[in-house]
Amino acid sequence: MMGSFRRARPRIMSSPALADLARFHASSPAAQISNSSVWSSVHSAVAKIFQGGALQVNELYTLNESVRFLLRTEMGSFICEYFQNQVLSQGLYLLLDQVLSQSEEKQLTVLGEVWDQFFTETLPTLQAIFYPVQGLQLSIRHICLLSFRDLIVLKLPLEDILGTAASVPSSVTQMLLVLQGVHDSTGPGLQYRQLERLVEMIVSPYLSNTDDRSQQTSDPQQLRKDQPEISVTPPRGIRTTKYLAPLVEHESGAYLNKCAGARRHTVANAGSDVYHLSMKLQAGSSKVTSRGFTC
Repeated sequence: MMGSFRRARPRIMSSPALADLARFHASSPAAQISNSSVWSSVHSAVAKIFQGGALQVNELYTLNESVRFLLRTEMGSFICEYFQNQVLSQGLYLLLDQVLSQSEEKQLTVLGEVWDQFFTETLPTLQAIFYPVQGLQLSIRHICLLSFRDLIVLKLPLEDILGTAASVPSSVTQMLLVLQGVHDSTGPGLQYRQLERLVEMIVSPYLSNTDDRSQQTSDPQQLRKDQPEISVTPPRGIRTTKYLAPLVEHESGAYLNKCAGARRHTVANAGSDVYHLSMKLQAGSSKVTSRGFTC
């Protein structure tokens, strides 16, 4: 009597943590050496970019193939974590040192120069090198910009510098506005609220995504509780801040009967709103006279 044949169940291995990398490769020393050498070449290329260097002819193709190779190995499941925590952070700390090495009067200007180089040269090159890394919750561009915010912008005493600066370089204004448009995967956090405080100092009036009360706590539950009403900071010289409440538009006639009389005011209604406003102004202007003439 033949026994039943049972196929061996494949072992599903979870993604290793960075701290477990050596143990994970202990059973395959040759693979460990190969993967490490390939990653070292990618690491060296990125470090060169942060130091102001440029890629050689056909080097981008080689780096793309190296990243594709790593994605097919055990390292592929945490290559972005490696990139963010080691390669990217080291490069950004170099840029931070460039700014901190200057006197406080020059830090704003140097920060603008660092941002120009990062945004126009370094960031596109990093995106090109890690182009094979796709389908992530946060893209390489997103990771780079969030890290620039956290490791450079928020490490500087910018609130004090902006408060005393006679003028703000246009590149710094661009930097803050670009970073203001980049959000954490978990929603606005403490770092985002700190950034908005800086944006409010150079853009007036400013449409804020957060409530100032949320700036005073890092408790995630409290931050979710204080999710914004959208607020607008007033022009400089006006101290009160008003929160935007939904406008309610009352219709008349058949539309009132059909739609229960009220609806939210939206951008889609802008054309009809402008038309009704202009008609009302024309009707009112016929009653106004100036120098004996009827307008």
